[in-house]
Formats: sequence, structure tokens, C-alpha cells
Amino acid sequence: MIDSYQQIFTARGDAYHDAMARWPDARAEELRLLVDALGPRPGETLVDAPAGGGYLARWLPAGVRFVAVEPARPFFERCPEGPLHARVSGPLTKIELRSGCAELATSLAGLHHEPDPDAVFSELLRVLRPGGRLGIADVRAGSAPDRFLNGFVHAHASQGHEGVFFDDTLADRLAAPGLADVRLRRPPLRWRFARDRDLVAFVRGLFGIDRASDAGIRAGVEEILGTEPAPGGGLALRWELLVATGRKPG
Repeated sequence: MIDSYQQIFTARGDAYHDAMARWPDARAEELRLLVDALGPRPGETLVDAPAGGGYLARWLPAGVRFVAVEPARPFFERCPEGPLHARVSGPLTKIELRSGCAELATSLAGLHHEPDPDAVFSELLRVLRPGGRLGIADVRAGSAPDRFLNGFVHAHASQGHEGVFFDDTLADRLAAPGLADVRLRRPPLRWRFARDRDLVAFVRGLFGIDRASDAGIRAGVEEILGTEPAPGGGLALRWELLVATGRKPG
């Protein structure tokens, strides 16, 4: 079993990125989640680790500097570069950035594949300046996305899926390295698609499902996660994340 973030997405990062590129707005609500929670302002720097293909950058306000930290080569090569965009390759537990270089740090839905998330929490806190804001969002243990990923996807993807998800002890784990004013939320989210076939293709590519038919994927999504009509047409897949926010004292 491939069991670390870097191994997993070195193997299937191309398919994941293809799904994100073909349907860039499908997860818009999720990608805006930490941006809305932390409120980045022009002139501030945001460090995102792991950054995937740098998908969060698109949703930042103008004038915010985005630094992608990404250990998987297929993702790293697709992270944006430019006057307001930088990328850093290397392990999440030893981020090659100076201490106190950022006003914000985020991690969205990648740490359930990280063998030592507590070390990542410490690194994200280290790169924050005093008063900086941190936001973590990932699948909640026991939730429908947990059952879908570690159940359906694990059974129908040749690489499997054995994520270690977070529960309410996440607040204490973030407070341990020094994060203050930690707040947990469980906001419901929706992934939006114009057609059923788009939903199926997106889910197949994102999670590397290669041992299920399109009909089987659609049935698994409906049984475990559920869908509903989307405002303005199309359909919405129900999702959920556990969101933690806090600040570095000082």
C-alpha cells in the first residue's frame, strides 16, 4: 500500500490535477473556505502546505502573495510562479522558509496522508509571524467523506485509501505547539457539477478509482455522500470538512 502524501501523489498527481483542471470550479466552495475564514489582505503572504497544484491561489484577493509548499513532483511542477506566486519543494515537516515569513498559513485536505501531521503543525506555526493566522481543514473522522474515502475508494482504487482523519482533539494538537484562540467548525460543503457524468469523471480522477464502473461510482456517491439539485441547475455533491483556525501569539 502506498501510504504517504508524497508517494501517493507522485503516483497519481497527474490524474488528480487533470480533474481539477477540467472542472476548476467544482470545489470552489471548499477552496474558498480557509480564505474566507482567515481574511487575507493585500500585502500579506500566505503559505499553503501541501499546496497540491496551487489551487488555492486562484481564490485569494488581489495583492496577496501565495507560497506553495509541495513535496509531490507532479503537483509542484504545476504550482504557479510569478511576482505574487512562489513555490517550495521539500518535506512538509521541514519547510524551506525562514521563520516568521508569513501572515497566514493554510493546509487544505492533504494532511490525512501525512505520517507526522503534528510536525507539520509546528512548521506552519514557525513560518508565521507573531499575530499570524493559521487555518487547517481536513476530513473529519467518522464523517460521510471518511466512509467514502476509506471505504468505497479504498475498495475500488488499486492504490487504496487509508487516510488518518482528524477529530475534535485537533484543537488540542494545534494548541500544543502554541496556537492560540483555536476554533473548530464543521461547515457543510457542496461540490458542484453541470451533469452526472462530470461528477463521476471528477471523482474517478481525483481519487484514482480504477476498479469501479461509472454506474458503480455514481451509486457509491449517492449512497454514502448524497447529492441534491444545485441552485441554477446541475447537481451538488454533499461534502464536509473539519475546520480549525487560530493565531500565533504575539
